[in-house]
Amino acid sequence: MIELTRFQYLIALAETGNYRRAADKLGITHSALSQMIAKMERDARAPLFERRKRATVPTAYGETLLNAAREAVALVEDANREISLMRNLESGQLNVGIDPVLSEGLLAPALAMLLTQKPSLRFTTASMNWRTKENALSNDRIDLFIGLAPDTESSALEYRSFNLAPPVFACRAKHPILGKHALTLDDLVHFPFGGGDVPDWLLMQFITAFPSQLKSLQSLREIFLTTSDLGLTRQLLKSTDMIALLPQPVVQTELETGLVCLLPGLQDLPALRISGVVATREDRPLSPAAAQLSRIVLDIAEAGWQQYLTRSQA
Repeated sequence: MIELTRFQYLIALAETGNYRRAADKLGITHSALSQMIAKMERDARAPLFERRKRATVPTAYGETLLNAAREAVALVEDANREISLMRNLESGQLNVGIDPVLSEGLLAPALAMLLTQKPSLRFTTASMNWRTKENALSNDRIDLFIGLAPDTESSALEYRSFNLAPPVFACRAKHPILGKHALTLDDLVHFPFGGGDVPDWLLMQFITAFPSQLKSLQSLREIFLTTSDLGLTRQLLKSTDMIALLPQPVVQTELETGLVCLLPGLQDLPALRISGVVATREDRPLSPAAAQLSRIVLDIAEAGWQQYLTRSQA
C-alpha cells in the first residue's frame, strides 16, 4: 500500500502535542520520531514545531504543511481503499446509495447474495433519492447509486437501466374503501394518499391518465404525501385510513400476515412504467465489488420483471 510516513509522523505529533505519546501511537521510538521531524524541518528550512510548557505545537510553517499532510493522507487512504477493492473482493469497503423504495425488494437480496459469496466484504448503505445521488457520487461518499431513474440524466454519470414491476395500491385490512370493486381517483382523494418520494416522470403518468382531475404536478403533489421513511409508511398503513402506492416488497410481510390488503388498480390508469438505474461516475471505472453488486442487482431486477410479465399474461 502507498504510505506517507513523514506526513503521518507530522500529524501524530500535532494531534498528541507530545513526542513520546506520538511515538507510542505510531509504534516507533522517541528518537526515530525526533530525527524524522528534524529532517523535515531541515528540508523545509523552517521550524515546524515549538515546545511550550504544556505541549509541543505546530508553528505557522508547521500548520501550512499539516494542512497539506492531512489532505494528502486522506487522499492516499481513499486510494488504498480502492486498490484493496480492486485487488481482492475479500476485503475493502463498498458504499452504496439506495432509494428507500428499492431497498427491501432489490438491494437487500442483492447484498445477501454478495455477502454469501464474500462474507468479509464490508458495506455501508445510505438512503437517498435521484436528487441527491449526483452530489454523493461526485464527492465519493458512495460508489454507486441504486434507485428510480432521474428526471434528467447527468453527463457526469453512467446509468445502467432496468425495468421494475409497477407499484401497488395498499391499505389496512379493514379500510372502508375495500367495499368498492372498481376504484376511481375520486375514491382515493377522500383519504390520505401517499408513498415514497418519486420523480416527476412517474407522477406525469397520473396526470396523463386523469387530465380533468389533475391539472399539473403541483395539483398532484398537493394530494400525494411523500416520505422516505418506509417504516413510518407501514405503521400509518396499519393504523390509519391512508392509502399508499408502493412497491409490493415493501409491504409483503404485512400482506402475508393479513394486516394490509392490496387494492385493485385505478380505472383508466394504464400499467405504470417504472424504470430504475444503477448510477456510477462516468470518469471512474467500477471496482470489482461494485461491478459484481451492479450485475447482481440487474439480474434480480430482470428476474422480477420477467415474473411480473408472466403474471400479467396469465
